[in-house]
Parts: sequence; structure tokens; C-alpha cells
Amino acid sequence: MKMTDDEMDALLKSMELEEPSMSFSRNVMEQVALETAPVALKTKVNKQVIYSIAAFFAACMLGIFVYALTNSSFDYSWSKIELDLGKVTDKITSSQFLKLFLMLDAVIALIWLDSVLRRRLA
Repeated sequence: MKMTDDEMDALLKSMELEEPSMSFSRNVMEQVALETAPVALKTKVNKQVIYSIAAFFAACMLGIFVYALTNSSFDYSWSKIELDLGKVTDKITSSQFLKLFLMLDAVIALIWLDSVLRRRLA
């Protein structure tokens, strides 16, 4: 025996919905109010784990520093240092560098303006 959708809709509309008694909701809410509130779970982080991770990174940085010192030579003299400002200023004032610098300044200014406006609205 198969029913069509229309027959099923008609059957569902003719049925009465069962409802709990009027005091059921009140009784349930009273029981909920009597329950103790759950305590927030606080995880305790072991300090030794944090210290060991920090020690690992400090040892890595110290190792890199020692490696750099052992593989470097310290035979520099002031007579070998020559500073040609012409090459540096040509690179700084090139059009590509200047456009990139101005674009980054504009983006930073827009981000700052957005944060100022959000603070004023809030």
C-alpha cells in the first residue's frame, strides 16, 4: 500500500500534535536551575615542557651563532671599505622601488585609517 504525497500531507494535517502538560516546562526548568553549573576545565601546563622548548630554541640559536663565528674570518681593515653612494641612491630612486614604497605606505595608511574609524564607531 503506497501513499502519494498529497495523501500523506492530508493525513498529517488531520492528526493532532501531542503536547506535554502545562507544568512540564516549568518542572523541567526548575530541575535545571537546581543543577550545579559545570566548572570550566582548566588545563595545567607543565612548566618543564615550556622551559625545555625554550631551551631547545636557545640552543639552536646559540649553535647557529657559534657556527657563524667559527666559519667567519676577522681580517677586515678600514682601507678595504669603500662606500659608493651613487649606486645606492640610483637603486633607491629607481621608479620600481619608489612605486613599491609608495604603494606599501598607502596600504599601511589605509589599515591605520580603518582601525581609527572602527574605534570611533565602537
